Amino acid sequence: MTNQYSLLIFFSLLIILSYVFNLVAQKIKVPSVLLLLFTGITIRILAPEMANTIQGLDKILALVGTLGLILIVLEGSLELKLSRKKLPLIASSFFSAIIILLITNVLVASVIYWLVPDISFKASFVNAIPLSIISSAIAIPSVEQIGSEKREFIVYESIFSDIFGILIFNFVVFNDIIVPGSFGYLFIDLALVGILGLVFTLILLYFISKNQLKVRFFILIAVLILLYASGKILHFSSLIIIFVFGLVLNNIQYISKRWISKFIHFDLLKENIEQFKVITIESAFLIRTLFFFIFGYSLLITNLFDLKLIITGSLILVILYGIRYVYLRFIIRANLFPALFIAPRGLITILLFYSIPSEYSIGLVSEGLLFYIILMSSLIMMIGLMKKSKTEVDYKVFIGDREIDLEEINDNKK
Repeated sequence: MTNQYSLLIFFSLLIILSYVFNLVAQKIKVPSVLLLLFTGITIRILAPEMANTIQGLDKILALVGTLGLILIVLEGSLELKLSRKKLPLIASSFFSAIIILLITNVLVASVIYWLVPDISFKASFVNAIPLSIISSAIAIPSVEQIGSEKREFIVYESIFSDIFGILIFNFVVFNDIIVPGSFGYLFIDLALVGILGLVFTLILLYFISKNQLKVRFFILIAVLILLYASGKILHFSSLIIIFVFGLVLNNIQYISKRWISKFIHFDLLKENIEQFKVITIESAFLIRTLFFFIFGYSLLITNLFDLKLIITGSLILVILYGIRYVYLRFIIRANLFPALFIAPRGLITILLFYSIPSEYSIGLVSEGLLFYIILMSSLIMMIGLMKKSKTEVDYKVFIGDREIDLEEINDNKK
């Protein structure tokens, strides 16, 4: 009985501490998830015997990570507003995510292939995918204080990176031999999942517009998790369903009121959407707290003192930020601050690492290497955000209903 109360006290203190970390992160620009990681590491050092009593820590981490991925993509998509004026921004973030991901993946896979003897390039490619994906779980909450257009670019880019990263991972892992027909199946998969996403979104819109039950939002989240998990079992790209649902929900104004009013109470729907956003943000915060604390606790800090790990991780980091610099500087000619620095690795990296089939698993890509890259990429992001906060100030004005970021106007003049 005492252990149960002790666990409740510990859990409550962890949530409170995570909230404090969020407040601190806004002031000193240190990612809150980094503080959670170090909290987990500290608890592991102080109470190492507790790790022996917890069975299947990696499975717990994978489960919490999957829930976190769903909620964080949902949270991010619920922040995205669509308009004709934003189409260039969406297209830019779309191509930035997929081009940087693919080029980075090939180069990191080449490094792994070069360092590990007697390994197939496919195995090195599979292991490189988790390291090549930007983590929306860290990027999205870290950019709340920057200019609106830059923030939206990073939100879109990180979510697209998550989605395409999972698509590529599943495509490579579940196709023993990649032939032209494999790409046909991929396009069918995307089209089918996109259509299913729209259909289920309309059904769920009808559901949340009804006010018959007080408990309805967690039922809605449960349905989304069910759709995601069912799609994954069938090897579909079901994360797109979550993204489509959040995107439609946050842009419901584009659906004709005359058409939708036949089935849905539009005003009540808008009210419920705002409540659902709050529930999603709170849930994502809770799962994010648990995930990064558990991951920090699962790590052995001694692994970081491996010279080969440091050299390999540093080489991979040079590739990650080198490709990002070239693309942002010379291809789209974007302002490098702070976008260049906001490319953290995190939840999706860990989640895909635990999903690598045993036949593709190699010793070089380990929890220690993941932690080193997550740690260093978060520190680089922190430095970029600090530099930005010291040299730039965000000013916003409103013209009609449109928010204008004077920082972006200054960037365009430059």
